[in-house]
Parts: sequence; C-alpha cells; structure tokens
Amino acid sequence: MSDLLIILVVLTNLRLMATGRIHVMITWVAIQGAVMGAFALHSRWSHLSLDVLIIGIVALILKGYVFPKLLYRVTKVFHSGRESEPYAGYITSMLIGAGALAVSIWLGKRLPIPGNDTSQLLVPATLFSIFCGQFLIVERKLAISQVVGFLVMENAAFMIGVGTLYYAPFLVEIGVLLDMLVAVLLLSVLINDINRVFHHIDTHLLTRLRG
Repeated sequence: MSDLLIILVVLTNLRLMATGRIHVMITWVAIQGAVMGAFALHSRWSHLSLDVLIIGIVALILKGYVFPKLLYRVTKVFHSGRESEPYAGYITSMLIGAGALAVSIWLGKRLPIPGNDTSQLLVPATLFSIFCGQFLIVERKLAISQVVGFLVMENAAFMIGVGTLYYAPFLVEIGVLLDMLVAVLLLSVLINDINRVFHHIDTHLLTRLRG
C-alpha cells in the first residue's frame, strides 16, 4: 500500500509538470496533499497512536482541503487561467521530468534508509518531488504556480519525515504543518497585493521594475 501511495505522488508530480492551467494544478496538488495524509497514517499503522492519528488527519485536512481552498480564492482576483508563456514548453517539461525521475531512482538506490520496513521507493520519490517543486518555482512565471511548487517541496519533506521518523516529536510535526498554514496565508496575501498594485501576478514582469 505504501508503494502505491508513493507512486501516486510521483504521478501527481508529472501531471503538475505537464499542465499550465491554474485550477488543474491546484486540484492535483490537493490530491497530492490528500495522499500525504493517507501516507502519514499508513506508514505508521503498526505504531498507530493518538498523536499519529491527529497528525494524519490534520495533514489530510490542511494539505488536501485548506491550502487548495486558499489558492482557489486567490485565483478569483486575476483573470488568467493558465501560464501564458512558461520558460519551457510542456513537452520539454515532461522530458525533463522523465530524466529527473530516472536520476532520482539512480540516486535513491545509493542512499538506502536503515530498516526493513521502509519502502525502497521513498527516497527516489522524495528526491523527485523536491526537483519538481523547484522546477515549478523556477520555470513558471505566475506567482500562484510558484506557490504550488513550494507546496510540492514541502510535501516531499513531510513524506520523508513521516516515512522514516516513527517517533518524531508530535509538537514538531504539528508545528511544521501550522508553519505551512501561515506561509500559505502570507503568500496568498502577497499575491493579492501584487495583483492589486501591478494588475498581474507574473513575476517575470517584476524584473523590469526600477527603484
């Protein structure tokens, strides 16, 4: 089951790289967030306790519903529904993604995690998610697409954490999730302010500003 959830994470990453439609990206990052919540519960099923249950449910609610809901609200302030001209085309992005996945698998085999109960796909999927998040941040021009990339990278950190640290302090993990909530709230406000002042959220155009 863990392998299936990890594969779903990889597929959602590929889907995010293959589309520029904002609502589609938010939908898929919501699906990935829901998978993260399920993965948190399943990966610790043999050590299931009240704190593990709370972490899984909170992750499922925040990543699968609250964060996407905030991003959907942000999309109402601008009219563009997709990336107009990303730095790389979507076919090129898919080819880059395929290459990154191959490299992640290669590196994952050379970075084993101690223990027999950890999926061998965990490290490659984490590395691939980190790459995909960075790729979306760098390659896309709209601020909201870059926020999606930020969420993908955080999902990668969350996945490797809950997949390996069975006895991680409860307050640390809840604290990380609450920090993410604050970060998304601040980014939503920032995007609204950018759109209000400049009438767009294209970060590429912001490089033309002069002091």
